[in-house]
Amino acid sequence: MRKTMLVCVLALSALLSACSMESFSDADRAAQPARSPVAQATEEPPHSELSDVVAEALPSVVNVKVKSVSLSETAPPLEGAGEGSGVVIDEDGIILTNYHVVAGAVSVRVVFTDDREPLDGRVIGGDSERDLAVIEVDAEDLDAIPIGNSEKLRLGDSVIAIGFPLGLGGPTVTSGILSGTDRRIRAQASFGIETLVGLLQTDAAINPGNSGGPLVDLDGRLVGINTAVAGSAENIGFAIAIDEALPIVNEILTDPPEEQAWLGVQLGDVESPVVAEELGLPSDAQGAVVFGLIPGSPAEDAGLEEGDVIVSLDGEDIVSSEQLIEILRELSPGTEVTLRVLSAEGTRTVSVELAQRPVTFEGGTPSPEE
Repeated sequence: MRKTMLVCVLALSALLSACSMESFSDADRAAQPARSPVAQATEEPPHSELSDVVAEALPSVVNVKVKSVSLSETAPPLEGAGEGSGVVIDEDGIILTNYHVVAGAVSVRVVFTDDREPLDGRVIGGDSERDLAVIEVDAEDLDAIPIGNSEKLRLGDSVIAIGFPLGLGGPTVTSGILSGTDRRIRAQASFGIETLVGLLQTDAAINPGNSGGPLVDLDGRLVGINTAVAGSAENIGFAIAIDEALPIVNEILTDPPEEQAWLGVQLGDVESPVVAEELGLPSDAQGAVVFGLIPGSPAEDAGLEEGDVIVSLDGEDIVSSEQLIEILRELSPGTEVTLRVLSAEGTRTVSVELAQRPVTFEGGTPSPEE
């Protein structure tokens, strides 16, 4: 048996060697006939019904890029950035998205899927409990998506989710069916745990970054706003039913939140002579202590610094953070005020033009902050 195996191995080795030693001369290569290049079809491939729906809906889908701050009662503001999706619901610049996409936003940038240049956006209202927010951009003739009726959907109906997941650089399309209705979930958001009700369930893939994008039916009509995914299961995603969202959106549009003047600082008090000495101030110092500056805020732009103590506003003495906040609440965005500021380096005067307080600081933002 061993001889037989050895002979077989030697024979195979000799065969392989013979194969590897075989070669072609230049003359042999020249004698080979020329082959035709591989042909490629020139006509368009057959398109699916889904691709026609996507082509209609895609111009209404936007990428929402946000710079935000996370506030804490015990630490300075933490700056961050993120992105999600949104959908144009009015051609005059009205965009619907999730509240958690824009929570804590100090700037919003909207990127379109067509050749239109990106635009700065402004959050005009939101509802953190329903995870909805409305953004406005200065634009006309946008492609507004038709609004559908989620109540008339039936289990098993085909749906399509469109958005900008995972920062991949462009829109992504997934499809599936309506798997369930009137779902209730508890979801983790940057501002805490939120309970969402009246949701649509779908097996269309929804990933981070899809939030705020549209869920559409086969007529390309908006039936839901993609909002969450079950992390412990596969193919279970959730969207806010458009029938639940529309009353909230219309309330925001017809009765937007009252504008509030905003300085953009986290405030404390000079609570004792010990605190005053730690700040390098006289032991009897009083005022509102700046212990945090929100990036991009009027206070930061004007040159206020952490550790500054605001001791007067337009000549009125300030003895506490609460007093300063009450005064600011009576002022309007765009008002220019003069602050007298005390620090370890001495006293200086700072002029600040107050801005509008971002509505996305509601729901989870600690006080005092103005």
